[in-house]
Parts: sequence; C-alpha cells; structure tokens
Amino acid sequence: MSAGDVAVAQWRIAPGHRDAVTGALAAGTRRVQLDVGGPGRGPALDDAVLTELRRHGAVVDALAVNRANDLGLHRDGRPSSECLDLLLASVALARRHGVPAVHVPSFRASAIVDAASFAATAQVLARCADEGGPDLLVLTESTLGADDAVALVSAAGAPTVRVVADTGNLVDAGHDPATFVATCRDHGVLAPAIHVKVPAGVEPGEVATRTRTILAQVGGDVLLENDYRARPDLLAADVAAAYDRGATRRHSLAGATLDPPTLPRTRPTEGASR
Repeated sequence: MSAGDVAVAQWRIAPGHRDAVTGALAAGTRRVQLDVGGPGRGPALDDAVLTELRRHGAVVDALAVNRANDLGLHRDGRPSSECLDLLLASVALARRHGVPAVHVPSFRASAIVDAASFAATAQVLARCADEGGPDLLVLTESTLGADDAVALVSAAGAPTVRVVADTGNLVDAGHDPATFVATCRDHGVLAPAIHVKVPAGVEPGEVATRTRTILAQVGGDVLLENDYRARPDLLAADVAAAYDRGATRRHSLAGATLDPPTLPRTRPTEGASR
C-alpha cells in the first residue's frame, strides 16, 4: 500500500495539546487532529493555543468536538442547542485558522439510535456545513453501517459532509471496515483519512502487530488513534509503520520543534477514545 500523510489524535497521546504535539513531533509526524476540549475533556482549545502550536510546526488536519459525546447532539428527537453552539464555535475556530475539517462524533449521548436521532443529527451536520462554507469539511462518525452512513450524508444535503471510517470502532459496532470504506468511497462521501486503531479487547502486547495488519490494507492518508498515553514507543512505531507502507517517508520535521513548554498546564483528565 502507498503511504500518504500520517496524523495522530491528540487526545490519544495526552490531554494537553502542547504535550501531545510534542509527543507527535518526537514520534516523527507533525500532523495532528486536536480535540477542542472542555469540561471532562481536558484543556479548552482557543485561538492563542492553536496559533502557538501551528507556529511551532504542528499541521492541524481537523478539530474534533469529542465533548459532543457527553452533551448529546440531540435531545427528545431535536438538535441540542448547547451542543450546536459548541459545534458552531468550533467551526468558527477552524475557519479562523485555516483548519480544513471539523469532526462531529455521534457516540454515547450523541448516538444515532432511531429515526428521530438520525434526523436531528442530519440537521446538526447541515447547520455545521452551512456555517463552515465550501472549504471546510464536516466529518461525521457513528455506529451506523455503510448504507445508513451514506443516507445520513444525503439527509444532511451538504456536499462538504463526509463519513469517517475508523477501523476499530467499525469492528466494535459489528461492521466490516473494508466494505464500509468501499461503499462510502463509491458514493463519494468518505473522509480523506482512515482512522486506524485496533478493536476493543486487544491485549496491549498485540496492539503493534494488529496495527501493522490493518495498515497493510489501508492506503492513502491515515489518522493513528491507538491509545498512546504513556506509550511513546508504540506511537513512534506506529508512525514509522504508517509511513513505511511501501513508500519512502515523505514528511519533514524541519523547523518543527517545540521549545520547553510555556503554555498554561492543566490537570490531566481521563478519557477513552471518544
């Protein structure tokens, strides 16, 4: 498989944005997806922090609004105003800094479980896409199968809405990742990068091997999303394996070094993948 760009999920390295970017750079990639944070999700991402990280060499591929899983995109079959406000603020932040995508997850409190939550989620995605304009992708991820995910994008009615394929989450939800990717790609709604992580329940000692197996089947851009907290060795190994998929490493870390941390530190918070 050919190697494309390799990004890592900040919240899977460290809750602090600067600490995570430092870890990503040390592991061999400058590309990151940042969580906007908030209560229960670590430090809040703002203009000053984002500017500082980018000045020191971080390339931000997307902003993830993982707190949506706590707040809920929908309530009683209607879009949640509190969550929508957070999403629109994140869209505005992304636009101010030229970040090309905002990731809107639909798990836990935002899970799509019936026709009403499906319709409400489509409305939220449409609103985000409208605010984002033609140059910002709105990425949706859920437990839906491929056909339903394609239908969700159709219901949103916006050409900038794309479906995230996460290898671990898809298996955990009972779906075949290869079929999911092929279907979404055929319909022109697949997000630019495949999220690569092992399914739940894989023993720590087997994560590296299982990840190599997944990467061997995935070409193009990837976002690495295994649990790298306190595992810089695994992060560096996964980054190297992702770049080595049959191609010479094409990334450059020239000029991408962080000085000793000067940004405010906050107490780490616990968090799962999403």
